[in-house]
Amino acid sequence: MSQPLSGSLAGSHLSAERRALPQPLPHALDHMSGSGLATVQPKAAWTVRRARPVERHVQALRRYDILWRAPNGDICETPQNAPALPVFEAAFNAFARGALIPTVAGPVAIEDLLPGDKVVTIDNGVQRVEWIGSKMLDTHGTRAPEARAERLYRITADTFGLGRPSPDLMLGGGARYLLQADALKSWLGTAQALAPITGMVDGVSVIEITPISTVRSYHLVLERHSLIRVNGVELESYHPGTSATGQLQGDLRARFMALFPHLGTLGDFGALAYPRLTPGDLLELMFR
Repeated sequence: MSQPLSGSLAGSHLSAERRALPQPLPHALDHMSGSGLATVQPKAAWTVRRARPVERHVQALRRYDILWRAPNGDICETPQNAPALPVFEAAFNAFARGALIPTVAGPVAIEDLLPGDKVVTIDNGVQRVEWIGSKMLDTHGTRAPEARAERLYRITADTFGLGRPSPDLMLGGGARYLLQADALKSWLGTAQALAPITGMVDGVSVIEITPISTVRSYHLVLERHSLIRVNGVELESYHPGTSATGQLQGDLRARFMALFPHLGTLGDFGALAYPRLTPGDLLELMFR
């Protein structure tokens, strides 16, 4: 839309911007013979341009299923629709059905675990399950424009050593395992870091799989961010990570925290147990 012109543009010193504005069309007087009347005819017609409709981005949503432990110990179930964004989806995509979680009562399949159950962790002793999230994997990439099909990752038996895992272990794209390497010391100051399973795909020991039927994936929040030995492999409980603060701004953060009714702020997740690596970090580590 054109802006009102200031008084400084009046007179003979018109700016180029003013001269570019549409000027009144000249008219010709067509004197009719035999009368003193004249008709005014425009030499050209005005062109009417219609404003283009404003394209509004509609945030794609998906369903997330939530089990959480209320302060009085009750188990609550609150399915919600929330944005289909990676920072949201990672909270529901670590363990496929059948992953065995070590509890004080013995190994329990992730789909049978409930808030309030006591999990045996590697680094923080016995921790209570506070929250379990799950979702149906989108194996056709229909959850959002330009979304790719969600996949699972099969770790074949004994990949990380005898019985690690045992048997084969199926994980979601949000899973991270404990990587131990001396090369990390000069980089992070520690020989241990959490690495994404997606960066370990080699087609032999870690295989990317597109499920042919509907599959549900899970993640869980403990009292503290901890390591859990799942089928013999050291994997982390859920934590949004330090990058979540920048990824979740304004209303997006409020919608994210609504998925965790037992917590108030991002700070309530506590500290990360170990630093994290990205797939790019793993590549750089390989060539160090």
